[in-house]
Amino acid sequence: MARLSVRTIAKRVGVSAATVSRVLNDRPGVAEETRTRVLQAMREQGMVAPAPVSQPFVGIIVPELDNPVFPLLAGAIETKLGGYGVTALIGSSTKQGPTELDYIASLVRQRIQGLVLVSGRHANPSADHGFYWQLHQQQVPMVLVGGHVQDLPVSTVTTDEAAGAAMAVSHLRALGHTRIGLAGGQGYLRPSQNRLRGYGREMRRWFGSVDDALYAETDYSLTGGHAAGLRLIEAGATAVVAGSDLMALGVLAAARQAGLPVPGGLSVVGYDDTYLAAHSDPPLTTVRQPVEQMAAAVATALWERLQGYHTPHVDHVFPPALVARASTGPPA
Repeated sequence: MARLSVRTIAKRVGVSAATVSRVLNDRPGVAEETRTRVLQAMREQGMVAPAPVSQPFVGIIVPELDNPVFPLLAGAIETKLGGYGVTALIGSSTKQGPTELDYIASLVRQRIQGLVLVSGRHANPSADHGFYWQLHQQQVPMVLVGGHVQDLPVSTVTTDEAAGAAMAVSHLRALGHTRIGLAGGQGYLRPSQNRLRGYGREMRRWFGSVDDALYAETDYSLTGGHAAGLRLIEAGATAVVAGSDLMALGVLAAARQAGLPVPGGLSVVGYDDTYLAAHSDPPLTTVRQPVEQMAAAVATALWERLQGYHTPHVDHVFPPALVARASTGPPA
């Protein structure tokens, strides 16, 4: 009999993969009629389900909790995994506390069944990625979010950061801005590199060149955004694209300090579309990451590995979207 393909059954029956998972693992929350249809579809396809897994336990490791995009994404992944009957533990690696390596080592000792690693060392192309290969050799199922390791055959999930930065520049250009600055994150990080590439590409497309004074490298924090905002205002920027919503709030503070109204004196675009964006003053134009879609892709990829399916690894790249609010307008 053939190995079970959850996606094949889900598509055939017209239900979600999570529903098929509940049937396979004999979990509640599925109507009896639906359960019967799923089992019938399996029999018709000549497929056999693996033995139910009793409450798989996985770890979700994020770099920090100060930036609201990480708890938002981790919570969405936890919810999607819960739909498959998987329990998740969320840990944050910080400069002062346990590192990503510390968490991984501890979870592996506790025989964790899978890992979701969000913006860890895999977001830094020049970092030592040896322990990722060790996990792969130990056959620990994992999914990488926000980066990848060259040639490592595991699924990854990210957004097209270059496209997101280009969208922001295009939006500001359409409003009449020509002096558009970028408050970017640490230059050694892959998301920062991607956003700088998209920013530069769009600036050259419309204006022929990029003024180096309009790029300020900092960190993904409120204070980093504030410092970058002051530098870009001094360089004559009439608009700023920030690497995160948190950084954008720092740029808003820099504008207030410089006596510039927003958007009349300075237009500001964030990135992520976290809860901060809609409730800032003024409400923040930002580039939205499709968190729910990303979380669903992570959960499906990890669950298939937990079930032992030999599905090929997939690099999921989701398109971002610009959300226009009151923080952007024509230059004065």
